Amino acid sequence: MKIINNILVPTDFSACAENAYQFALQLAAHWKSSIKLLHIVSPDYGVTDLPVLVDLATKEKIEIAQQLLKDFKDNGLAKAKASLPTEPIVNDEIKVSGLPYSAIVSVAEEAEVDLILMGTNDYHSAWESAFGTNAASVVKQAHCHVLVVPELATFKNFSTVGFAADLHETDPYHLWKLCKMMEPFHPVVRCVHIEEPGKTAETEIKFEEMKEFFANNTVALQITFQAVEEDSIQNGLVDFANDWKLDLIAMPSIDRDALSRIFHISITKQMAVQSKIPLLVMK
Repeated sequence: MKIINNILVPTDFSACAENAYQFALQLAAHWKSSIKLLHIVSPDYGVTDLPVLVDLATKEKIEIAQQLLKDFKDNGLAKAKASLPTEPIVNDEIKVSGLPYSAIVSVAEEAEVDLILMGTNDYHSAWESAFGTNAASVVKQAHCHVLVVPELATFKNFSTVGFAADLHETDPYHLWKLCKMMEPFHPVVRCVHIEEPGKTAETEIKFEEMKEFFANNTVALQITFQAVEEDSIQNGLVDFANDWKLDLIAMPSIDRDALSRIFHISITKQMAVQSKIPLLVMK
């Protein structure tokens, strides 16, 4: 069963975006997926704000961006070609928008992509901040999975993958989808729940239910389950990722009430900033 058919990679032509593109090329080659590169051009409003001048200036920016995007695509493919099992199909698109995150979400939906892959580089990104306003908004509004790749992360075969369970009823399905996505890499998948001290018994009951689910819905990967007592979800996940040397950590993003949704986005945002490994937010 193929989970990821199309990957959207927004780019601002930075080193961070180039690294994300390299990551996407490797994943697409293993998944036999296609890639769409997206560059956002902001309207060039001048001092006069005359529509004709604005249109002319914006048109010039688009023409420059088209060449930059072509070079970005070709150079990235050339750099990765020797290490790719197969060469993915890569398309590109330029979108004019004053709101990058809105354009990313819109294009992702129109193109029916299954994954948005975005790069981060702490607080020096041209897109405001690492996993800041734009990326957090993409995670919140996108219809599909979002993979956040730190600038210093380099692609390697996923040998150990983490899944951060929140003990919601949809966790078994999210974990099953993650296993299907990771099958080409044959990793060990470590399911972890970060809990307040003293609540391990409740977690064990939920884990037994998840194990029962996988007894009836088998996957080709080894799955382990572990509860970690920690007051801070963020710190617990970062420590867990470091202790087990995870190559990727996945977190479910589910429908919640407004307060819980804001809290969940905050956790994923902090993880993306502090974690040095790729973070997959699953929808």
